[in-house]
Amino acid sequence: MSVMKITYIDLFSGPGGLCTGFKSEGLIPRIAVDFSEHTVRTYAASHNAEIYELANLIANQGRLETILKKTDRTCIIHGDINLVSDEIILEILLKKFNETRVDIVTGGAPCESFSMAGKRLEDDQRNDLFSNIVRIAHATDAKFILFENVPGLLTKKRDGKTGGQIDYVFEEFERVHPNTGHCYIVANKNSSVYKCMSADYGIPQKRERLFIVGCSSKYGKCAFVYPEKTHGNGRTYPYITVEDAFRYLPTIHSGGGAEVMPYSLDYESDYKNGKISQAVYVFFRFMGGADYCENDRYNTSTITYHQSLNHRPYMIERFKNIQQGEGMQSAMDRLAVEGRLDAVRKFFPNKIYSSRNRRLKSGEPSFTVTSHCLDEMTHPTEDRQLTPREVARLQGFPDWYCFEGPYVKFHSDPEQDKYEQIGDAIPVLMAKALAKSFIEAIKKLNN
Repeated sequence: MSVMKITYIDLFSGPGGLCTGFKSEGLIPRIAVDFSEHTVRTYAASHNAEIYELANLIANQGRLETILKKTDRTCIIHGDINLVSDEIILEILLKKFNETRVDIVTGGAPCESFSMAGKRLEDDQRNDLFSNIVRIAHATDAKFILFENVPGLLTKKRDGKTGGQIDYVFEEFERVHPNTGHCYIVANKNSSVYKCMSADYGIPQKRERLFIVGCSSKYGKCAFVYPEKTHGNGRTYPYITVEDAFRYLPTIHSGGGAEVMPYSLDYESDYKNGKISQAVYVFFRFMGGADYCENDRYNTSTITYHQSLNHRPYMIERFKNIQQGEGMQSAMDRLAVEGRLDAVRKFFPNKIYSSRNRRLKSGEPSFTVTSHCLDEMTHPTEDRQLTPREVARLQGFPDWYCFEGPYVKFHSDPEQDKYEQIGDAIPVLMAKALAKSFIEAIKKLNN
């Protein structure tokens, strides 16, 4: 019996969170596109992809066989999606993979214009970036579209109407294309269905994101069904907590750790001896590469990127005064009630950002990991911010994953550091659950 081959195009691919979840279920990325150089390098290093500069593709359009490598490796394009033409996509598919179509086109267009933390301007040109997903889906005769974004999209105004932007997304999905004669039927317009929390699917994080799916109208119906929630009270498994996620990582203090550290991943023996639950065991089978691993140099006796910033003494004292579940403001309020205003004046800034220096709770999934995660998250028991590997665990990236680029850059810097890359990614196990649903949906369409 032949194995069904499912191919897809990964737009706004980021460091490969969706790719990792999809590939773990056997889906094949043919083309990926991203604008950030370090992010592209991370994707390529972790998924054995070939990097192609968009300018070079444009310069050689019509004769791409002269620069495309004759391999089955994913082609990741470094450049602006608005400049990636349908013709380039189709030429790569044909001349590199001898294909003319894909099954799915995915994309998590940049969320800054939709985020509640942003300016949310109605005329922000980023509001229409998602339309590239629809455009390329029509060009490649894709069966499905997947568009991921932040919940703030639900209330984003368009034409003066609150919620007008999400209506516009649905309209663009379901607009009949003049060339194909088809549109993409939205699988479900109920936000309580397409707004998914990653903790419900095994990610140790209470991150809510919108996953809007459309199916080509040429099939007459949308066969996609959102995945059932697997984790939480009354479900197959309990939630994975922060304490669970950080298990086995070496204990380090401010300034401690290293690019590569000795490590012991004992989940097999711990499970046999009843020290960890089945839920934690399943999580670490994935983290440890037992179920899926693309890094042939991965060594389970070492851990990478588990390196803490060397905080200044006043910062360490600030962390000491923040309890689990507190941020700066709530910690200051408590200290004031306790009559410890000296600590407030000495260790806390005059201008407070409520989202910064929030200490995680050990026994719960974390709050949302964002591109600002370095500033926002404090370790539950150590007086320091998180390491890149700890943040990667909260996002479901397996321990074999490579992250290219610098550790830390100013957030306004166009170069994305490791923290920003990880924070911007789609949580891996959420993507894995969606991949299973796409497999079932495509089976239905093929029958």
